[in-house]
Amino acid sequence: MLNKTQEAIEQEIVHRASHDADFRQSLLDNPKAAIANLLNVVLPPGMQITVLEQQPGQHILVLPPLVPTPEALPLDNLELALVGGGRTLRPHLIVPSSRCPNVRPNQTVVQSSC
Repeated sequence: MLNKTQEAIEQEIVHRASHDADFRQSLLDNPKAAIANLLNVVLPPGMQITVLEQQPGQHILVLPPLVPTPEALPLDNLELALVGGGRTLRPHLIVPSSRCPNVRPNQTVVQSSC
């Protein structure tokens, strides 16, 4: 049963609950135990399962988890280096001095030494 998709497992549960009153009641009373028993598996301790019995005239809409915005995503290594003051490979401006006669004013170079 573990090789089935979530959709296939849900279809099996709904089919069984539609034809077996005892299973339907156990699913409403303790969904996690009923599903674990049906699939013959041990479900993770933190897993929560909610079963709702749809009534005539009632419509149930299940929303997936909120998709994070780009601002909420973790920073990549370059972004971390930029905000953390770390060293990056981004070019930076070097002002010529007597030690670096070959560097022109306002020239962008990758290294900080001549």
